[in-house]
Amino acid sequence: MGMFVSLKTKIILLITSIMIITAAVTLYFTNKDISTAMLEQQNTLSKNVLYLINLNIKGSYDSLVFNKLKSITRYKHILKTRTNFVLNMIEQQNQYIKNKEISYVNAKQSIMDWIAHSGDDKLGQLFITDTNLSIVTHPDASRIGDNIGMFRDMKSKTITEIINGSQPGTKPMITVFSWIGKNGNLSKNLVCFRKYKKWNWIIGSLINIDDIETEAQQGQTEIIEILKETFADIKIAETGFAFLFDHSGKTLAITDETLAEIFVNSKNTLTGTPLIKDMMAATEDANGHLFYQSPIFKDQQMIAYVDHFKPLNWYVGVTVPVSEIKAPAKKIITRQTTVIGIVLICGILVTAGLVTRISRPLDMLSDHVKAFSSIDFIHDEQPEHDAAIKALPEKYNDEVGRLAESFIFMKTQLKENIRQLIDTTAVKERIEGELNTAKEIQLGILPKTFPPFPDHKQIDIYAALNPAKEVGGDLYDYYFIDENKLCFTIGDVSDKGVPAALMMVITKTLIKTSASKKISPARIMMEVNKAISSDNPRTMFVTLVIGILDLDTGLITYSNGGHNPPVLIGNNGEARYIKQISGPVVGVMDDMQYKDLSLKLEPGEAFFMYTDGVTEARNMDQNFYSDQRLLERIMEIGPAESESTIHAILSDIKDFVGKAPQYDDIAMLNIKYKGNT
Repeated sequence: MGMFVSLKTKIILLITSIMIITAAVTLYFTNKDISTAMLEQQNTLSKNVLYLINLNIKGSYDSLVFNKLKSITRYKHILKTRTNFVLNMIEQQNQYIKNKEISYVNAKQSIMDWIAHSGDDKLGQLFITDTNLSIVTHPDASRIGDNIGMFRDMKSKTITEIINGSQPGTKPMITVFSWIGKNGNLSKNLVCFRKYKKWNWIIGSLINIDDIETEAQQGQTEIIEILKETFADIKIAETGFAFLFDHSGKTLAITDETLAEIFVNSKNTLTGTPLIKDMMAATEDANGHLFYQSPIFKDQQMIAYVDHFKPLNWYVGVTVPVSEIKAPAKKIITRQTTVIGIVLICGILVTAGLVTRISRPLDMLSDHVKAFSSIDFIHDEQPEHDAAIKALPEKYNDEVGRLAESFIFMKTQLKENIRQLIDTTAVKERIEGELNTAKEIQLGILPKTFPPFPDHKQIDIYAALNPAKEVGGDLYDYYFIDENKLCFTIGDVSDKGVPAALMMVITKTLIKTSASKKISPARIMMEVNKAISSDNPRTMFVTLVIGILDLDTGLITYSNGGHNPPVLIGNNGEARYIKQISGPVVGVMDDMQYKDLSLKLEPGEAFFMYTDGVTEARNMDQNFYSDQRLLERIMEIGPAESESTIHAILSDIKDFVGKAPQYDDIAMLNIKYKGNT
């Protein structure tokens, strides 16, 4: 026995494989779990670092916003005071007009002159517009006539929309919009509007707030400088670092300044897109991190944790090589691998010793079985040819002894089974031969010569029968009962196999006997039904179509006893089912009544009959061939000869069924009437 096929070797290999697989699975999941734990720990650490950085940024930003709001609030108060002052002056002039101390024109001109000489100082400037927002008076005469209605505020709303959307009255409206200053540069201004409907004026007061924006920008610069100092003190693994960039991708602060420009222009080799864009996209994910590779880090796998500070549209993050995160896990796995390897070697040595002791009696039993397998079980009458096999059950009171008993018992049973198999095979071969003979006899009693009546050019007949087993229960027949009257039939016995074949022969014989009396198809069916049902212990039944065709007129008189509806095929290729029934299936009750049906075939028309083995043929998906498909296929074939029609349908059924077994007998009969020619 070869070393690598012995049971001992297989057991050793099996146990060794189990130990190796167990060790490999343990190491794999340990490595995976430790690596996952390290990544989760790094995730927590990095998020804490980001939280502290964001907290620092938020504190500085809140202070910056507070100072800005404080200045804006003070400016709003100044603007409201100035517009209130002008409004009070106008009201006073209006009172003078009522007292007739001054004219309306002079009063308005007085206010306009005062505004024109009000000057421009740190407290801003005053101006007046008409209801169309065209400037009526302004300290800068060059601005008189300018229209500010299309100027837009910080929310992209025009001044016209703001004024028209305000509530009626003189409530102040404050907004921010840009206007070209005296130096020709576009400056940002805080403006307060108040309506004065009596004179159709809008009073405006504005203050330049560029200095506030400048202070805010300086504040952001100070925040960046503070972050640069903070980043210098951040230590993440061995080579990890922190970074800050704005929405345009400009690096504002980074732990290692030498990486600033390279970092911005680097691409993520995993995606092929700029690294900055991938980091921006990562902030939209709930985890806020991404894995990437970049040439600046020698294409080693990196992980970055990024957060978006929306008020300033800044992106702050930290990044570290994944290998540095997993380094502790590798040390643990290396140590664990060494320990498992030592245990594995010791286990294999112990296993080999134990298996050797167990395999010795099995090797002996194997040698005896070889000789046992060469015995002639038919002619050898010796009970056991080797006493050693008989001794094993007594010597080994365990699985080996029981195995030896099984081999002894197996020999006795095997000899008996072989003899029974020889007898059974002979019986089976005899039965198969008899069934094949029965099949030949059954098919032999069916007409299968085509064309069957070459002297009768008025008709074209063709039929086919494919039994599902060696013999079947489907039948068809046709013969002349008069010079110009053709009797035909097709039927399907309810059972299959030999019983159905016997019933089929009886039914065919009964029909032919009754038809010779030249009675109607309904009378033929009633006689057949009475004969079958009177002595039918297995309650088998037959579905039948019996018909008589008059070759002179094309008139078919027929009776349908529970059979599938025939198909009338027109001479133009159209086809339809004839669903009239004469009565129930044949053979159930002996007193059943049937009626004659009739139709007239025009030259070129055909009367197609079939059994349910056609429409109920099933494919591998257990889908039926179906009545609808049969009708569609007949119309596709068109007004062809009977043989072509039936062969085409058989071919279509074969294509539909594929490799699925045939479940039922298939029979078809087609009679095409050509008329008297």
